[in-house]
Amino acid sequence: MKKLIAKTQEGEEYLHSKLFAFFASTNAQKIVDALNKNQYKLNDGEKWHVYDYDYTQDFYVNLRIFITKNGYIKIATLIP
Repeated sequence: MKKLIAKTQEGEEYLHSKLFAFFASTNAQKIVDALNKNQYKLNDGEKWHVYDYDYTQDFYVNLRIFITKNGYIKIATLIP
């Protein structure tokens, strides 16, 4: 099932960044754990979070994030 991974403020997980938002088909929690562990593009008080898919997210998310066969995390543009 499609999930959304986005940057959010700790304690305000009901809000998320539209600029730093990606779709993930599989391994969403594993990707978020790796991003948080390495503090990828995070400021103080921010974290990466997994959200359930909502069709309205299609209007502002144009990137997908995935784990390659080699174990690397990659980001790619979605092609409509």
